[in-house]
Amino acid sequence: MESGANMKIVKNIIVAFSLYSQIPMPRFQWTEEDRKHNLVFLPWVGAVIGAFTLGLYYVLQWIEAPLVGETALFALVPLLITGGFHVDGYMDVQDALKSYRSPEEKLEILKDPHIGAFAVIRLLMYSLIWGAAMSVLIRCGRMNLISIYSCTFFIARAGAALTSLSFIHAKKTGMLHMETEKSTSVDRVVSALELMVGLVLICLVHRFIGFVIIVVTVLHCLYYRWLCYRNFGGVTGDTAGFYIVTLEEVFLVTIAVLSYFI
Repeated sequence: MESGANMKIVKNIIVAFSLYSQIPMPRFQWTEEDRKHNLVFLPWVGAVIGAFTLGLYYVLQWIEAPLVGETALFALVPLLITGGFHVDGYMDVQDALKSYRSPEEKLEILKDPHIGAFAVIRLLMYSLIWGAAMSVLIRCGRMNLISIYSCTFFIARAGAALTSLSFIHAKKTGMLHMETEKSTSVDRVVSALELMVGLVLICLVHRFIGFVIIVVTVLHCLYYRWLCYRNFGGVTGDTAGFYIVTLEEVFLVTIAVLSYFI
């Protein structure tokens, strides 16, 4: 019985990493049971990104690379591991928001595979802000701040999992509905615990920054709920990607700004 339960967990992990990352995973025929707890393991992908980010920082300590090169390498870590999976959702949401149409029409825009001008403009703005903040963090050269930044990938995905499991869904179809249809209160509890663990880890590294990150996480969650309910009538898989991408940048900018004062 115990080995069967362990095998189910292993399959859930494999499916989660197959969906949310580009990391090679064993192949098998998925069932509904194998997809049941996907979101619970979404933060683990963030943990892998954080580990590679921290490892890259250690390597760059021994290599004298130009600042722009180091910034580009740090940007590549999450993109290579996830394949830009969440960026797609971010861009779709930006196109929908800038259409200024009804919630029903905005949901249709989310399904449109074409890229609009506003998505490109917003992604360019995002990239410039991210690059500037990352450059500040690299120049600062403080190991504790890089460690905190590495933890934010886990926290952002834990928050995305919790909100996806807890908030009203905008539609009864799509990837998010499929992933959460069989979820239970246990999934929400585990996701909440994962989020708390990530926040506690940051507090252990630096108490004040940890407190600020907690406040930022709560405020971003409230903003995300308001945004989704007002514009789409609830959350979707695309808005979950939007949540992760925007929160990761807010975290990075927050840490970069605080580096001047602590």
